[in-house]
Amino acid sequence: MSNKEAVRRLIVLISNYKKTIAVIMICLVVSTGLNLCVPLLSSRIMDDGFIGGNKTLLIQLVLCSFAVYMICSAINLLKEKMRIDISAKIQYLLSERSFSHLMKMNVSFFRNKNYAEIFDNINVDISNMTSIADESVFFVFTQAFSMTGGIVGLFILDYRMTILVLLFIPIKCVIMKYFAKKRKQLIDSFIYENQKYAGWFGDTVGGIREVKLFGIFDDKHKEFSDKQMRVINSQKKVNMLSQWNSTTDTILVRILTTLIYVVGANMVFNMQLSVGNVFAFITYSAYVTGPISAILNIGYLLSGIIPSTKRYYEFMELAEENDNADAVIFPQCGDVELKNISFSYDKKKMVLKDVSLLIPKGSKVAFIGKNGSGKSTIIDLLLRMYEPTEGSLLLSGNNIWDMPLGKYRNMFSVVSQEIYLFNDTIRNNICLYRQVEDKKIFDICESCGLGDFITKVSLDYCVGQNGTKISGGQKQKIALARALLHDRPIVIFDEATSSTDEYSEQQINSLLHTKFIDKTVIVVTHRTNILNEMDQIVELEDGRIVKKR
Repeated sequence: MSNKEAVRRLIVLISNYKKTIAVIMICLVVSTGLNLCVPLLSSRIMDDGFIGGNKTLLIQLVLCSFAVYMICSAINLLKEKMRIDISAKIQYLLSERSFSHLMKMNVSFFRNKNYAEIFDNINVDISNMTSIADESVFFVFTQAFSMTGGIVGLFILDYRMTILVLLFIPIKCVIMKYFAKKRKQLIDSFIYENQKYAGWFGDTVGGIREVKLFGIFDDKHKEFSDKQMRVINSQKKVNMLSQWNSTTDTILVRILTTLIYVVGANMVFNMQLSVGNVFAFITYSAYVTGPISAILNIGYLLSGIIPSTKRYYEFMELAEENDNADAVIFPQCGDVELKNISFSYDKKKMVLKDVSLLIPKGSKVAFIGKNGSGKSTIIDLLLRMYEPTEGSLLLSGNNIWDMPLGKYRNMFSVVSQEIYLFNDTIRNNICLYRQVEDKKIFDICESCGLGDFITKVSLDYCVGQNGTKISGGQKQKIALARALLHDRPIVIFDEATSSTDEYSEQQINSLLHTKFIDKTVIVVTHRTNILNEMDQIVELEDGRIVKKR
């Protein structure tokens, strides 16, 4: 994505709030117009009030100046309330869009990324993009009016000193452009280092057991120090450049003010200008030079926003699952058929090679084979996590990719070896937002061997992050209870029996003859007792079916 396209996307983003922005602009224009009167009031306070000795006029002018200040303050409060509201709405909109997109993305996106890296990247980008609604951005759009009014005020006071101020403008432009260009380079570097650190952090926390078991904390700490210092140093450079930008701007303004004082004093001594006019001139010069900083700082600000905007929209353009929501073919539970299926994750090595298999409705089928033989890949293809490189998958004679994704997946209940539990109660992990009576939940838990545990801790017991507060066996029983409760026509056990004890294995066998008797059951296992209950056993080797029995 080009910088121009990123700016266009930002303009489209903020244009959603054009009515509110219009009100903010009116507030800014009115406030700026009132502020343009202040230097003239100050000039008269000095010349006619203090120096002229007119006490009554002085009080009137001071009260008038105070009234202008109060009106401007009230307008600014109103304007800020609306601006903050826009900023909050933009943040929510970007967050909601990215969350929805993330939930719909192809599983392949998550293969080489950890959750900390994804979360950090999205948060950083949204934070930077939200700054498009900062006060300084809105303020820029009224600066032309302020500059025009300031220049008019300067010419009213003295054209010769006005030329001095105008000669100062190109010098400031050159310096501000340099800082904007430099900041973009530093922001790009900061985003890169922060992304690397987030990826490393998520990877390290994910391997916390290995860190402890192999005693590599010191090594990981050294890596932390190196990567975190890179992030901090990048951030320091960005912050320091901001300080240099601000300091340089202040110095330039002080140089101009000094020149105005020197030239103005000489004109006062020669009776060509009043003291009040000199002070008014200094204020108007700020109205002229100030907008230069604000306008050019838009480039400075965008140099931080644009890299995040590009990365955010590049993320948003990544492929989502094809949900085929408008499909007219609705899934009906029937035979499942794999026809000449081949599949590769990276288009180099084929994981499945010309696999064909019929799984009749209501039958019990087991896949066996060594690790890497393609068993779990078949499950992922059945669940439409991936699309076959070649061949087709049929349900009741229809290509599964011609069906609405949500309705198709509602045909399956899955119990896997690495089932994920949310940091929530047992009840909510089983029901998954369905409203179910406690008695029904408890009866299902009893049939899964969870009855005693539920009696001890209750259905409202929180299982912790991915079930860290319960055992592996209890996690799988909750997953089994979830499958029973949702009562779908096709049940998949993907290595779900690998960590079960003999009692749990017997319960699963019992379910095959009771609650699962009319369902299509697909199992990946090596447990002999369960294999004995299967109608068909399919052995895989190197992505091919080598034996059926």
